[in-house]
Amino acid sequence: MSTKTFLLTGGRAPATLELARFLHTAGHRILLAESAPFTLCQGSRAISKTFHVPAPRYDPKKFLSELKNIVLKEKVDIVLPTSEEIFTVAYGRDLLTPYTRVWTDKWEKLNTLHNKWTFVKLAQKLGLHVPQTWKIESDHDWRQVRSNLPEGMSFILKPVYSRFATRIYPLSDRDQPLPPISVHSKQPWLVQQWISGRQVCTYGVADHGRLLAHVAYQTVYTAGKGAGITFTPYQQTQLPFLVQKIVEKLHFTGQISFDWIETPEGDLVLIECNPRLTSGIHLFHHKDGLDRVFVQPDFVSFITPQTEQKRMLRLAMCTYGIAAVSSFSQFQAWLKTMFTYRDVIFRWNDPIPFFYQWLSLFYFWCQSRKHGISMTEASTHDIEWNGEIV
Repeated sequence: MSTKTFLLTGGRAPATLELARFLHTAGHRILLAESAPFTLCQGSRAISKTFHVPAPRYDPKKFLSELKNIVLKEKVDIVLPTSEEIFTVAYGRDLLTPYTRVWTDKWEKLNTLHNKWTFVKLAQKLGLHVPQTWKIESDHDWRQVRSNLPEGMSFILKPVYSRFATRIYPLSDRDQPLPPISVHSKQPWLVQQWISGRQVCTYGVADHGRLLAHVAYQTVYTAGKGAGITFTPYQQTQLPFLVQKIVEKLHFTGQISFDWIETPEGDLVLIECNPRLTSGIHLFHHKDGLDRVFVQPDFVSFITPQTEQKRMLRLAMCTYGIAAVSSFSQFQAWLKTMFTYRDVIFRWNDPIPFFYQWLSLFYFWCQSRKHGISMTEASTHDIEWNGEIV
């Protein structure tokens, strides 16, 4: 297998660091393009060069132009977006594809998956089990939906475009007042049935409708309401077939992740989709050969982790994890996790990212103070995409 030059975007995420390490271990040259001044991947020995680029959310055209310059100057073979800048990259794919392979699908397809309303409709057409869901674009819509909600149904409110469950509002019955949110045609919200059960996540990679890699996992501890900080492998035999059904129907190419609820009766309810890299990659080992999916997809059959690895973000466990402890038994469980799960960031042969995470966190703390948002929201404020025309 020949050595390739990869350009990764989204270097602030631990998942991107994991991917960069896999590709580097396989002998490839890894470049990084990022809009944040301090990133987790920046100090890694897996990264040959880091390029500071404009924020894709605020200057998408210049962001794409800079990517093209890097591709031409560094003779990049594969551009591999990892976080929400993927939507900007996909929108400008035609600018890059004459010179390199861009490992993402078309913008329209990504939007169908990222938009929580269109995704629910797609899943229903495919015959998948989803919660009852209504879209509201005004206070009038809300009153109409509320009057028709089944008595005693618990439900949640969430924006059509959101991430990390940062703006989810649970409501136990239809008579509760609407939270202080702005609802209009340009910022629609969903009213969605609350499903009780076990939360399960999946991560996979597909090429032209063929699922090439897959893993399912659980997240017991989270940063806030939704961002997982521990990752435990979960065996569920139906999930690969359900994911394959979706990617085959869409003829999908790229990384793709789903959130599911497994009910006490064993039903799998599909909640939402993230058409990008997510934390499931931490459960692979470099010996699994995940790098081959991106370099030689035609020669890959199906890759799953060959060993069960329990992983965590240690620093987050020392903050968000311990904050969730409210009893001695919960403290024992937290302590056991700290001693039995492996940190996803620290490596003896690549220690610098562990220290760069402090710089990265300080930067996002400053951004959260500046914009009046949480640190979780600050971590994506300059790259996230909420349905805007690029």
